[in-house]
Amino acid sequence: MLNDIRWPTRALVAGFGLALGLIIGGPAFGTSGDTSDSTTAFALLFVGIAVELVVISAFPVWAGRAQRRFSAEVAAATDELAAGDVSPVPEIGRLVRARTERRHGWWLPVRGSGPAPSEIAVFVALGDEPPRRVAALVPPDLGFSQVRDVPAVLLVHPEHREAAVLDDRVTPDRLAEVEADPRWRTERLPSDRRVVGGYLPLGGALLLGIGTGLLIAALVLTLW
Repeated sequence: MLNDIRWPTRALVAGFGLALGLIIGGPAFGTSGDTSDSTTAFALLFVGIAVELVVISAFPVWAGRAQRRFSAEVAAATDELAAGDVSPVPEIGRLVRARTERRHGWWLPVRGSGPAPSEIAVFVALGDEPPRRVAALVPPDLGFSQVRDVPAVLLVHPEHREAAVLDDRVTPDRLAEVEADPRWRTERLPSDRRVVGGYLPLGGALLLGIGTGLLIAALVLTLW
């Protein structure tokens, strides 16, 4: 969910491209003057618009369900860490972003647990493994949704490697050490561009969708 969303993103972009190809291809290939061709061309135009609307409508639904499912997984992992059912893996982190989470509460080693709403904060985590993004449920009074790049120490779930707990036992000196860690400058850190697989493949997915839409339009107008 946090570190590899290449295929859902490419599928979305390809869907937009497919709709765009139908919208362009219908009128472009159906201008022979024949009435049946014109009717089919307009039908392709409206099909393209319908596909575009379906893609636009489906994406928020899919994204919302994925976020709710992931938040539930982070909450379950937090409960296991809080209960001591698993041994956490300490790692250092840096805040990427945070958003309000209204369905789940939070837990910190010192402050204990708190009710919903919380914030689900996304961090870049550095440890023995390659850098990756993890999420933690944190108290809303920390104001993480208003800041970026805040250093942190995280207690990562040993099995659910994208779930963690914020360690509030750390001292300011330790946070200063986290901030000064040279790996923030030398490691290949996950970014929004990298988790979607890069912008060039997205452009390729868009062109593939457009080409497919144009091909479908041409075949329909030729064979209809």
